[in-house]
Formats: sequence, C-alpha cells, structure tokens
Amino acid sequence: MVRKILDNKIIRYFFSAGTATAVDISVYFVAFNFIYQKQDIHIFKFTVLSAPTASLILSYTCGLITNFLITKYLVFKESDLRGIHQLLRYILVALFILILNYFFMSFLIKTLDWFPTLARIVSALSIGILSFVIHKFYSFKVTNK
Repeated sequence: MVRKILDNKIIRYFFSAGTATAVDISVYFVAFNFIYQKQDIHIFKFTVLSAPTASLILSYTCGLITNFLITKYLVFKESDLRGIHQLLRYILVALFILILNYFFMSFLIKTLDWFPTLARIVSALSIGILSFVIHKFYSFKVTNK
C-alpha cells in the first residue's frame, strides 16, 4: 500500500511542495525574528529593504531550492536534461506559477468575493496540478536522445 502511494509521481510532487513550504515558512520565521531581528536592512545609503521583504526573499529562495532538489531527485529523476538547464527552467516556471497564483487569487477574492484562505487553497491545488504538468514536460522532460 505505502509502496503504491510512493510510486505515484503526483503524490511525490505534492510531498515535495509541502516540504518546500515548510522550509520556506521556517526560514521566514528564523530570518525575520533572529537574522534581521525585525529591523529594516539598509543597502548602501539610499535603499532600504524591510525586514519582512528581506525575510521573504531569503525564505522563498530556500524553499525554491529545496523544492527543486526534491523534485529533481525524487519526482522526475528520469529526466536527461543537464542540471543547470533543469534549474533555469524550474525557476522560470516557478516565477510564472507565482504570477499565475497572484492573478487567480485576486480573481477569486475580488471578483467572486471568496474568503482569502479558501481562495489560496483552491489556487494552490489547481495551479499545483498545472505546475506538475509544466515541470514534467518542460523543466524535467526526457529527451531520449
């Protein structure tokens, strides 16, 4: 039973996403409270980066790398693309998915008057499936050369 579940790529993909989300949230908490200590970051003399934004940049990067590595080695391990090509494609798709999530959530919240949490759940699940398909056929495709 467990073996059958673990053989399912979609389940492994969502496990990867869940693990990356846990890493993202954990890093955000640590960065905001302990690394940046809730203080804005002064870059040079003319630019200020808020602590929440700096924490988000760090946590999103850690989550993205975690998700890429788990997805590469656990979900789509048969891909024969070079690792750097997989990473660049993965980042491109991740940015596209982030933008798509934003617009889909905005539509659900502003146009259909959904509760934000419900909109986030529906958006994440529906776009998560799209993300799986794009990564399978683009980021981690098998070329069979």
